[in-house]
Amino acid sequence: MITSSINTSKHAFKPNNFTKALTKFGGLIPDKIQDYCDLTKNGSMKRTPLYLMLLTLVVGSRYISARGPDERREVLTRDPITITTLIYAVPILKKVTGMFLNKKTGIPTSNADSYDQLAKWFSVKNIKAFDKKNIKNGFAGFCINIKRLGGDLLKCFDVLGKEKSKKTLNEIANLVGIKEKVTNKNIIGLIRKAQKSTDKNVKQKLDYLKVKFIGENKLLTKASHLKSITDFGCIASAIFILGGFLPWFNIQHTKKLYKNKKSENNSLNNEQPKILSTNNSKIINKFEKFQTTGQMN
Repeated sequence: MITSSINTSKHAFKPNNFTKALTKFGGLIPDKIQDYCDLTKNGSMKRTPLYLMLLTLVVGSRYISARGPDERREVLTRDPITITTLIYAVPILKKVTGMFLNKKTGIPTSNADSYDQLAKWFSVKNIKAFDKKNIKNGFAGFCINIKRLGGDLLKCFDVLGKEKSKKTLNEIANLVGIKEKVTNKNIIGLIRKAQKSTDKNVKQKLDYLKVKFIGENKLLTKASHLKSITDFGCIASAIFILGGFLPWFNIQHTKKLYKNKKSENNSLNNEQPKILSTNNSKIINKFEKFQTTGQMN
């Protein structure tokens, strides 16, 4: 735990008091709202309520404090897109990137929230961890989980040791009486048969495959690298949208508005005042007649 040694005031909040204050405030929120937002003690909530809250508070406060129509226009064109990108676009980009890498490599990482989760999927502490007491269906259950996540087991075994792993799988298939070629579809059935076999040679070869998943194995390392690529891709995409596209869009939009205003002003300035046509000679004659007779007609 990281703590601060700075105590600027005796009235400053201490961590425990601050936590109590937040807890007390959270108790004032109606249960229906808490259920809808899926509020937790860690401060997390559903994406849609979070989006609506940020859109209302951030955009609303910035719009009210804007100093003119130009700033208000900028708030309305930039801030909603920024919030939408952070709340929705980044997770979607991360998911799409993860699914693409999953399809190309056969290693499922798109649903992983952390590196610790990857370790739970692809690694065990020791060979005894594959006992049915620890994992449902043992080694077969471990492999089923990887497959359910979208993994290609043959490609995963290739990462652990392409030639040796493939050779071992084929040898196990021959020993348990499976004559067809080992594929991603029948590999689970192969492992199930191997687990039920009493042949020591089969058990030995199956243990060889199990050992590949112990600790910091090659599959876990590769999966971690793929997750790093996914995270980096999302960060790069967010930077491009927020730091590149939005400023460019705002500049182009502003130029277009001022261009329209300038053309309107130019059209008004170019209009010539209407001049009434008059007969100067008639006016002069009438003026002279008025001077002599005192009558205009």
